[in-house]
Amino acid sequence: MRSGVGGGFRRWWPWRRHDGSALSEIEAEITAFGEALDVHSFSPGQPGATDGMRAELARALDAYDQAKRDVAGDRSRADTLDVLRTLDEGRHALACLDALIAGRSLPERMPLCFFDARHGRATRQVRWAPPGGAARSIAVCAADAVRLTENPSPGTPRQRGAGSGVRTQPRDAKPRQTTPTSVSQPQVGGKVGSGEQTHRLRMPSYRPAVMVFSTDGRSRVHLRIEGSRKGRSSRLYRLSGDGTPFTARIPLPDGNKAVSFRVFGAGEQEAWTATAAPLREVPRFHDDIDGTGSDVVHYRGEPGPGVLHYAGSSLIQLEALDDRLAYWATVTEGRAGEHTFQWPGRGYYQVRSFGAWTLSAT
Repeated sequence: MRSGVGGGFRRWWPWRRHDGSALSEIEAEITAFGEALDVHSFSPGQPGATDGMRAELARALDAYDQAKRDVAGDRSRADTLDVLRTLDEGRHALACLDALIAGRSLPERMPLCFFDARHGRATRQVRWAPPGGAARSIAVCAADAVRLTENPSPGTPRQRGAGSGVRTQPRDAKPRQTTPTSVSQPQVGGKVGSGEQTHRLRMPSYRPAVMVFSTDGRSRVHLRIEGSRKGRSSRLYRLSGDGTPFTARIPLPDGNKAVSFRVFGAGEQEAWTATAAPLREVPRFHDDIDGTGSDVVHYRGEPGPGVLHYAGSSLIQLEALDDRLAYWATVTEGRAGEHTFQWPGRGYYQVRSFGAWTLSAT
């Protein structure tokens, strides 16, 4: 990093507030992360440096640059939460870099606290229900986990000081009524139904991004992303919980301020939520991974032979995605059974199916 990458991370921030506002706190967070990058001993050209190490360094630097861009225009308070998540992505990249240098396994990673990103990294999964809403599994920090244990039904766990200036945006919003949604939101929710309602999900400031779609029940769900012209749609995603609640990821289209979609299903009208999320929410694997229905996965292995096992009754497709999460090529497809193919290399892949599957590298 010292050869043309590090150095000069400390900068004067023209938007600095002198009133102790949230943006001043964010400035300190960004500066501290920049200093961590500046003093790191890794150099991309040093003996033993690998492409994986350089990729993690690039991810950390990209997060630092993205965080600076997000606040350069004096963003609204709500958007400072995006900056915290971006910085968390960068810190995780540095931790992965350190693990690769030391020859250790890549660190497992919990998301930031469900209730407030400023609480830091979550430490455990708990069951929690918003007032009048359905219970679900959420990741919370240690302090909120204790509070939820002591009082399983609080209105909202602890908040930081009222003067902090950051408005929290909990992802546990009650399912909205089945009426037209005219204003895009960072998270939307509802109940599986006929698909008559069009929902609008606001795109985050970072790109690319995925939609994380979760259900509280066993619904078999079809989700259709609406096209730019009314009445036209892009791709239809067939999601399945296989008898249990499920979470699936869907690539979000680039270049839009919001994405419109409809949710179709059969059986009981189970509650669902859809949230725009960064790429760290995509599951990573080297050797094998399994799932049910459509999803996005991040293959971290090398180019070479792979095997797809599929137990569904319909067609399954494994598609390679480019760095913008756009369709690149179909790697393999087929019906139930075992299919061999060649992994093109590391990257993001989309599974499109309506049944149980397993991907592995051989």
